[in-house]
Amino acid sequence: MQYQPLPFIQVAAERLEEGQWFVCIVRLGEEEGNLQMNDKLVLCIPGQWKEEDKLIRKLTRKSSGEYSLTGGLLLDTKRNRAFEIRIEEQDPRLAEAFYLSSKGDFSDKTMQKVEKHTKVIYLSGYMGSVEAVQRMIAPVQMLLACGGVAVKIENCDKAFTPEEWNMIGEEARLDQLLNTMISYMQDEHYFYSCGMQMFGLPDVALSKETDPDASLQVMSQFLYLMMNAREGTKDKLNEFKLYGTTYQYHHQESFFQEESSHITNPYGIYVLTEM
Repeated sequence: MQYQPLPFIQVAAERLEEGQWFVCIVRLGEEEGNLQMNDKLVLCIPGQWKEEDKLIRKLTRKSSGEYSLTGGLLLDTKRNRAFEIRIEEQDPRLAEAFYLSSKGDFSDKTMQKVEKHTKVIYLSGYMGSVEAVQRMIAPVQMLLACGGVAVKIENCDKAFTPEEWNMIGEEARLDQLLNTMISYMQDEHYFYSCGMQMFGLPDVALSKETDPDASLQVMSQFLYLMMNAREGTKDKLNEFKLYGTTYQYHHQESFFQEESSHITNPYGIYVLTEM
């Protein structure tokens, strides 16, 4: 889809018509030949499970039969949903990845648990809407309850402890989802958001000439207004103003070259310029 200048409402209508999301079996770990196919929300969950069979039995017992694992799929029989699940052996690089994704905020105890993991679960499902993201919350909570020690969203490179993840509800408000799911990064010239592809929307970037504290407020407010428009409110953005400052914005198909195809946003990015 070609993104045109705002208002976002017109863009949202097109996406919502396309956005009848369903479960599709895909293969994790394969290179994406086309960034437009980067449509998987991928979560990494390390744990100290000794055998896969024991994990499967514990999952069935802990969920009272609501969840089951079969044929590479995690089945949610109560909600009639399915997610791809892949279980891998211990990864010596994982502890450093979680440390960086948590920005060093994990406690020593949590980091020790990650370091001692014996297996890694990769859970994936289609993304592209608020509802699609919300559907991933409950199955991750169940996997954490069955022995997962932490979780990392590969699409925004952000890590959580089980306690932090369990504070997210399936009915979380838009502002709560943004605060939880979106990360903010920087390069030599820009501050920018990461993860809006999970909601089927572009990310946002702002020049580093902007005050760092103000930049986070500007970007988060812009994303919130964009998501509100996406969800069908009557608010249209003819111009973006915050605290008396007007920002001009333009869309770019590509902006940053990320190492991971999961982080790359195929919907592009809006670059804000202070007037």
